[in-house]
Amino acid sequence: MEHPNVELFELLALMLDLQGSSKILGDAIAELAGWMDMARDHLTDDDWAVLGEIGAVRY
Repeated sequence: MEHPNVELFELLALMLDLQGSSKILGDAIAELAGWMDMARDHLTDDDWAVLGEIGAVRY
């Protein structure tokens, strides 16, 4: 069984496909970076490490 969050990602990806979304990976990277800036005061060092790694892999 997959992790529930992975299932959520798959569902959201399907919805984007069905909507004919033109979003590209660069859009998601920019949104993640912007969100990280807004949440800066609430993120732990561990959060930064994980999110940074996700951004790096996706980049």
